Amino acid sequence: MQDGFTAPVVGPSTIFPRGFLWQVPLWYGAAIIAIVVTRWLPFWYRLTAAGSLLFAMLIFLSVMSVFSTRAFHADPSGVRLGLPPSTRRRGRRRRQPKYLPWHQVDKVRIARRRNGARVELILSAEAPLALRGFRHGAAWRAWRAMLLLIPFWYLLRPTGVATPRDDPSRYVLRVRDVSVDQLRLGLRALAPPNVVIAVLVRKRTSVSSAGAAPRTIGRPA
Repeated sequence: MQDGFTAPVVGPSTIFPRGFLWQVPLWYGAAIIAIVVTRWLPFWYRLTAAGSLLFAMLIFLSVMSVFSTRAFHADPSGVRLGLPPSTRRRGRRRRQPKYLPWHQVDKVRIARRRNGARVELILSAEAPLALRGFRHGAAWRAWRAMLLLIPFWYLLRPTGVATPRDDPSRYVLRVRDVSVDQLRLGLRALAPPNVVIAVLVRKRTSVSSAGAAPRTIGRPA
């Protein structure tokens, strides 16, 4: 275990920037509008084209939701997030991983998910901006989102798994084929004692409080 702990990360965040897949339904909507306004095509052809595009979009989204690559590796010095060193994918920033030293990680939260777990690596307040990310305004975020519509722009952006989130500054990923207990024990053996490894447990509500939302608590390792 001292050599490290590696797990496959599931979802499009391993190869695409965050929010990239939102352009799929947008382009589908643009194609549907083009089909509707094209009056010279017969109605049956337009209906078949719209159904075929919808079927293709659903297949693509389904494949991306189960796609996985080994983009999570932890060792006694820290955690590496991103495409493996052996990858041949294009894009320098897309290939560039994010390395989180343990002394800059405050807490690791693990939640059970289907066929795997959800992992949150919460950074400490002393972590540099290079890890916590630069906080820009809403206009800047909207501009970056619009740039994702440009073909091949994703080659110039880091992948979603290597991009931090705000409030608090953290990295979020989903791993598959690894149980919550395996993650907890594996990370506890590698992380320093001051790093909290917490497992989120959903407590079932009693009959008297039916209808209330379930509570989520953290169970430290």
